[in-house]
Amino acid sequence: MTKSIEAHSDPGWDFYWTLERYHHAIEHGTLTEDDKVELLYGKIVDLMPAGTLHEECVSILSAFFQDKFGKEFRYREEKSIAIPDLASEPEPDFVVVVKKSYSKERPAPGEVHLVVEVANSSLQKDRTVKVELYAEAKLSEYWIINLLNRQIEVHLNPQPEQKLYGSITHYGESDSFVSPFAGEIIVADLLPDEDQS
Repeated sequence: MTKSIEAHSDPGWDFYWTLERYHHAIEHGTLTEDDKVELLYGKIVDLMPAGTLHEECVSILSAFFQDKFGKEFRYREEKSIAIPDLASEPEPDFVVVVKKSYSKERPAPGEVHLVVEVANSSLQKDRTVKVELYAEAKLSEYWIINLLNRQIEVHLNPQPEQKLYGSITHYGESDSFVSPFAGEIIVADLLPDEDQS
């Protein structure tokens, strides 16, 4: 269920949230850590609750990339990135970004090497609004780790005017592929055990 934008707006507002309004609501306690939300195209949207498989997959991703690249990049788990031009501050499950301090600002699109959403209940949103947003923001490589079908959906070649990616390939659990950013990837290495509850 989408969070009611009216609940966090002053009368007379058009209910379109800029990043400034969104940050103001956070800084003044209108939105708190208990509000599991993200800002997509000026709308406040609920984040799907994460189950144990989802959480384990994010941990696997973090360990994999830290082992592969060490301290060459920064790795952000379930932390937001800023897309001011699109009035958006999504909170991807995992992002690899330029190595620098983000204590005063969130990573911008030009600092994102790879963005990953781990999808179970969020699969529809990750395949629609997130595809449109990340493509329009020109994020060069977007993965959906589809826990339902145990595959990785790799989106490349963003086409911002069309809000889509020019290349979408699905790789199953027994497959491997070459990521433009990360090199050879064995899909099974990034999936949690099937029997995990």
